[in-house]
Amino acid sequence: MALFVILLRILKLTPFEFEVVMSQQPVEKKSVPWLLMGLGLLIPFFIIGILFLAAKSDAKTKKQYEQQRLEMEKRIAEKEAASSEKK
Repeated sequence: MALFVILLRILKLTPFEFEVVMSQQPVEKKSVPWLLMGLGLLIPFFIIGILFLAAKSDAKTKKQYEQQRLEMEKRIAEKEAASSEKK
């Protein structure tokens, strides 16, 4: 109990920093750069959207190339079969 009383007296004698801050003049508020904050949020979504569209387009193109490759293999096999029958 005595230790608590001693600590309380020490704390009352010690000037706290918040008392000094409260006595100062109020600081002028700075305007928030809303445009920059908005761009900071929109740019990552824009990049992710572009990446998604590119991946989707790439999948379509890959599927189309695979189909063309299969058609070419089929035509080549038919030509080889026709040429081997003629010989």
